Amino acid sequence: MATVTHIDIARARRSRRVLFIGNPTRYKEVSHWAMVKQWMVVHGLEPVRKMDGPALCAIVTEDVLDGVGSPQDALTVQNAREQGIPVISVHDSTQIWQATARVRASIARSGDGAHSSPHHQGA
Repeated sequence: MATVTHIDIARARRSRRVLFIGNPTRYKEVSHWAMVKQWMVVHGLEPVRKMDGPALCAIVTEDVLDGVGSPQDALTVQNAREQGIPVISVHDSTQIWQATARVRASIARSGDGAHSSPHHQGA
């Protein structure tokens, strides 16, 4: 296990990457999963499925939280927790909102989000 430094944690907290772990199976969870991923993109965040760099937080299915996901999912959750990455249920909108607030605000201030356009809107 690698040592996680304060610098690593600071990088993760500035990251736009949001790790999605698990495969939703129930209809309600599948639709909520898709909605959360779309919300991330609209707010300038980057949903990813592999942990190959700093991540702001990890969004997981209920099966993964309950420990009945795949062994790979369990290992990914363990690695995320060891790196200080918050692991949040896909249904916990409040925690998702809080975990992403600082980065979303930074994106909004910089005008770098999905809402900004590279094209001039004037005449």
